[in-house]
Amino acid sequence: MLNLEAISRVSELRAENDNLRKQKMIREAFGLHFYIPHAKQDTFHRAAAATGRYCRTGNRGGKTKCGAAEDVAFCLGYRPWYTKKFEVKDGKGQVVRVHDPANLDDRKLITLGIPQRPLKLLLIVTDWDKSKEIFTNNEGSSYENWGEYFQLIPKDAVAKVNKSRGGHIDRIDISRPKEYGGGTSSIYIDTVESYKHAKMSAESSDWDIIHLDEPCPESMFQAHARGLVDRQGKFWINCTPLTEMWINDEFCPSNKKLIEMAPDGVSFSKGKNQNVSRFIITWSIFDNPHNSQQAIDEFEELFARDQANLQCRLHGLPSHMAGLVYKEFVWDMHVLADVPKGWKEYNDPPPNYTIRVWWDTHISKPQAILYFATAPDGTVFVYDEQFYIKYIGDNAKLLLEKTKGRFVASYEIDPSALVDNPVDDTNIVDTLMEYGLFFQPATKDRTRGTLKVAEKLMERGHNKLPTIYFSPNLTQTLFEFTHYVYDMDTGKPVDKNDHMMENLYRAILSGLDYITPPDDSDYVARRSTVISHAESLN
Repeated sequence: MLNLEAISRVSELRAENDNLRKQKMIREAFGLHFYIPHAKQDTFHRAAAATGRYCRTGNRGGKTKCGAAEDVAFCLGYRPWYTKKFEVKDGKGQVVRVHDPANLDDRKLITLGIPQRPLKLLLIVTDWDKSKEIFTNNEGSSYENWGEYFQLIPKDAVAKVNKSRGGHIDRIDISRPKEYGGGTSSIYIDTVESYKHAKMSAESSDWDIIHLDEPCPESMFQAHARGLVDRQGKFWINCTPLTEMWINDEFCPSNKKLIEMAPDGVSFSKGKNQNVSRFIITWSIFDNPHNSQQAIDEFEELFARDQANLQCRLHGLPSHMAGLVYKEFVWDMHVLADVPKGWKEYNDPPPNYTIRVWWDTHISKPQAILYFATAPDGTVFVYDEQFYIKYIGDNAKLLLEKTKGRFVASYEIDPSALVDNPVDDTNIVDTLMEYGLFFQPATKDRTRGTLKVAEKLMERGHNKLPTIYFSPNLTQTLFEFTHYVYDMDTGKPVDKNDHMMENLYRAILSGLDYITPPDDSDYVARRSTVISHAESLN
């Protein structure tokens, strides 16, 4: 026979079980109403007016949760969590703001950026296993193990769940409340895995929303993104940027300056069209108040021997930035903010500067030509570039025009330019001689050159300022600084996005000291004759 204490304990357990069952039923019934964003998630939702949004975060930062919540909110027509008052907390659990729908600006967040009509939303994930694990699992009695969508979609709003021939959930229809337009919205799901097997499948549909939960190939995103045009759609990308560098390029201003950190969020217009709006926010594993310190410590220990990967996973730092070859390059320090004193333009140094030209040759790509000017005090300016013309002769004529009337101390070119054509035994250097341009072969010592460039970038003059600067108009060169990376497996620089970097290290190795222009009254005249000869070759 059970004693009174045991009977009492059984009653308590039954009561707890009933309470848990009721909580589960309530959460299942109301779903998204129970979502309370932390401070960074809240900032993401508040930027819903932007066409494109990017949550660049570390692992376990809550990016997937807020992305899924935004998906469901757009499909329902409103954000249920903003209909009530609640405290918004940061990663330390401190209250940073109080959301109050009685406030007009806060009340606007309920429908900010959400079209008041049924929507078609596309979720792009890695593969079907991940889709089920993270978003679409609705099996079992444990509500906590369900996917994000079935935790967040109110039970009575699930109109239909469609499965593919393979048994995967590939569409969820969601009923919209009448007060928010009524009708039925749909979440469609596609995978990178499927795209690789049938690329044309991404070309056929139009969308109101695209949500990218993990990096995908740029071609896949572009194919689907064409479907946003007719509906004036939006997209958001919520991921830890382990791969696919194009995502970070998409969310940086047009001058190609990568946004390293945006803890408070950064909004900007991309390109010349002010309607092309972007928003990026960065946060780390430490910004999620639901992560315990013990859990974070254990996570760090998993990647203790791979610091580059750890920084990406903890802080959302793009993995290619962790492997940048020239971390010594600092945009705000090395890129000219104003035209230097005595210069006419960024690409027009004073006539007494020493000019040098380096050329990295290509067959199918544009020729890469980089211009250097050394001031009398020894300061070096990388002031101009060519990376838009494929043909040798056209580049040669433009080079002569750019250096007209100047003292060019040296011309150096990739050694491949000396390889003879087997038909006529001529080479690129021979061709350039016809234009009066006498190039010498440059060094191929990449290892030593890379180290020397790093040293030069760290070098400071007597005024504690850099001894080398770069024009802000060097589109390709500055792009390469933020994309020239080490192969994490081999430890060597990746042979990609390195055309101007080749020119740079060769120039540093060769030497960029100031040389007083020769006191030769007919030097300019001889240069003018060379240019006239080049023009006659047309």
